[in-house]
Amino acid sequence: MKQRLTETFRPWLWFVFFLLSFGAFSLAVNDGMFRSFDHAVGHGLRASLPPFLPWFFGVVCRTGNAEFTVPAGLLLVLFAFRRGAISRRQAFFWTGWFVCGMVCEHLLKIRLLQPHPGSDVANDPLDRYLKPVLSVETPGSYFSGHTFRAFWLALLVFKSCPACRVAALVWAFLVWIGVVVLGWHWTTDTLGALLVVGTGAAIFLASGRQRGSGSAEWTSSSTV
Repeated sequence: MKQRLTETFRPWLWFVFFLLSFGAFSLAVNDGMFRSFDHAVGHGLRASLPPFLPWFFGVVCRTGNAEFTVPAGLLLVLFAFRRGAISRRQAFFWTGWFVCGMVCEHLLKIRLLQPHPGSDVANDPLDRYLKPVLSVETPGSYFSGHTFRAFWLALLVFKSCPACRVAALVWAFLVWIGVVVLGWHWTTDTLGALLVVGTGAAIFLASGRQRGSGSAEWTSSSTV
């Protein structure tokens, strides 16, 4: 009984931990505590990377645009649920957190004082040729929607398709690094997004079905 209670509450403890970490980190970003660090990383990458890498990341990161990741995510969660790779609870939670994360991203970009990277760190050679189809102008850049969507999609793939795990994680990591290389986001923008992913992941992974001890049937390990 005690072990079962521990397994039930542990995901919520991780949820609270990541949520509080995200809140504290967001306040620190808003106060400009990491501004010099962000600028140092941005200028260092622009000065040191070989010329072909921005072209590579310019292509990869555009696969993380909302016009691709939103329909891909909704279709993938439906497909994963229909084939039994995730539970109904997981499907609803994944979709809900996906939407909430994008809404939160938009609101924080309006409220927090994290300015967009400027021309001194901009390094996107495809910007003059390819513009996003879905684009909303906001005064701030915190947190990175590309990073959030990429890792949240990768988490779904990781859970529902073992054969695709490595490819999904590599793609997500490339998007994460790429948005900083291209000057789309500061490093702290991406770290904030990862904390949002971690907050939701604690519940998403725990809300699936695990094999019960002494039973061949699948049972829910926790509730959302």
